Amino acid sequence: MSRASRAARTISNELRSSWFEPSLHSAYFRISSKLIASHPAVITGPPRLLPLIDFLPLLEAFRAIERPEGGIELGLAIPFFAHGPAGLSALCSDTLWDAMVTIVRYTPVRNAMFDRRCFQQGDAAILEFWPRLHLGGFEKFFGYTTVLALYNILRAISEDVASDSTRLTFPWEMPSNLRISDKVPTTFGFDEQFLSIRVPLEMAMEPSASADPDLCERLKMAGEDELTRLIGGTAAKVRELLRQKAPAWPSLQEVADELATSKRTLIRKLESEKLSYNVLLDDARKELACRLLRSSDMQLSKIAEQVGFSDQAGFARSFRRVQGCSPSQYRASFRRAADLA
Repeated sequence: MSRASRAARTISNELRSSWFEPSLHSAYFRISSKLIASHPAVITGPPRLLPLIDFLPLLEAFRAIERPEGGIELGLAIPFFAHGPAGLSALCSDTLWDAMVTIVRYTPVRNAMFDRRCFQQGDAAILEFWPRLHLGGFEKFFGYTTVLALYNILRAISEDVASDSTRLTFPWEMPSNLRISDKVPTTFGFDEQFLSIRVPLEMAMEPSASADPDLCERLKMAGEDELTRLIGGTAAKVRELLRQKAPAWPSLQEVADELATSKRTLIRKLESEKLSYNVLLDDARKELACRLLRSSDMQLSKIAEQVGFSDQAGFARSFRRVQGCSPSQYRASFRRAADLA
């Protein structure tokens, strides 16, 4: 069995529970899938954070464990506006430094895999990252992607960022087969202590040509609204309650009772977050189904029952609609590497 196959098999069987929590935005799923024509996007529903489990087929198509530097290409393919309030408000900020502060504040509404901070040290302004989730063998791939995607935001603000005075640092060895695009004249540093973007402080404090204080303020208000929904919104509370109750799925009325509110008020609050109880319930069912398919040999009929379907055929149709493949194909896709090795 190859090293990559062993890593894929280990992660497939030992995913932490955080892989089933919403942490990466559906906008990134669609961008990633376009780079892999053989893997069409099948994510349905409103734009939202998805669990990393939904990205595993894409990660395998990218050969993310065997070739983590592929994350550089993916990161460069993510435009600044795909980051929502973080990218848009950063572009309107007064300076690069203000943009970095904005990125730290609002990026979690699109990418909750990494914690981050920004600070000034010596003659540098620094954006620093570290994993919030256990990413296992995918940490390097996600690290490259995250750093290069956020580098894209800063580069959109100032062309000066795309120079050898800017440094992108990575806490691992330089890959022997690394190919850095000519579009990225920025210096890459390996075997560094932290994952980071380092910009000369003088450059970071210069007024930005794209600054628009009024627009920036409105975009920040939108970012605050998204943060509220993500951290303390009604949907987050319903999602957590469904996880706790699974597989004894509560009704809408029972959820309202648990949250000490009326059914009508609950519906209205979810609608204000552009969600519904049925969407959240479908997500919770999918989460449980994926977990059972990946981590157990439970019969499909039993999984269908656990998820809340009266028959296996209905479960299979629903799963195919959401995931783009049958439950059996989904289970087999994560065992293929080990079976073929």
